[in-house]
Amino acid sequence: MHEAKAQIIRTFQLFIVAALAATIWLRPAAEAREARLGFLSMWWSEQPTLKVNHLDSTTIWTLPLPESAKKSWWYRCKKNWTIKDLLALKSLPGMDTLFVTTGNFDFTPTPTPEVTKEEWERSSGKTFKSVPWEERKSGAVTKDRLVRFELNEVDSAALVTIRGIGPWSAHAIMKERARWGYFATVSQLRKIRSLDARWQPEWDSVFYVIPRDPALFLNSSSFAELNEFYGFRFHQVKRIVFYRERFGPVLWRELASWEEFSDVDTTFLQHYVSE
Repeated sequence: MHEAKAQIIRTFQLFIVAALAATIWLRPAAEAREARLGFLSMWWSEQPTLKVNHLDSTTIWTLPLPESAKKSWWYRCKKNWTIKDLLALKSLPGMDTLFVTTGNFDFTPTPTPEVTKEEWERSSGKTFKSVPWEERKSGAVTKDRLVRFELNEVDSAALVTIRGIGPWSAHAIMKERARWGYFATVSQLRKIRSLDARWQPEWDSVFYVIPRDPALFLNSSSFAELNEFYGFRFHQVKRIVFYRERFGPVLWRELASWEEFSDVDTTFLQHYVSE
């Protein structure tokens, strides 16, 4: 009887030890998972829906993912291989399952570009030299045709094909566009010091911008919306909201005379904020 009781006590003690060991072993992994989940939830709350098949290299390499997952993703985008759904995204080598399950994704495929007659002739071997001399002499055909890029549509892969722009400059352009939401003018590129210092005259022709209507309004956008705008600072937004609540609508010509905006190019900001 005494031996049976002792055996039960030892068994119970071993069970307790095993449970404690399992807790000690699993706790760090569980804590790490919870921390990762918290980080991803916060990261996704500040991100728009991710267009899986339309990302450029700069965007992919800024994602909070293992390097192997980034390489796999970029390789498929580069080859124009469509990622069809969540299962396909999870199947990428090195992909973080938590990143996929907590995110918002758009799996719209990249449209297949139509091949023009000129591109077909170029790919089929009809080069400049094969054009009759009469056509070349008349100027009907030119050897070098200017390729232009819309600043709000171009990606980093296309930017590095432009003479004078390398990976670092391309990254700086993409970063500046992300800050403002979009480029309002080509001259806005000169706000990037590394580009302004070595500005190439042909860039004025290579780049262009399709005008957009402002998405923000001085008198109807909320405090939070104005405060999120890169061109405004907290004390400036505070003055705008205080003024319109106390005195009525704010006009740009009046705002430009305020001390808070004494060192601000208010004419430029009107590309982004209307009255």
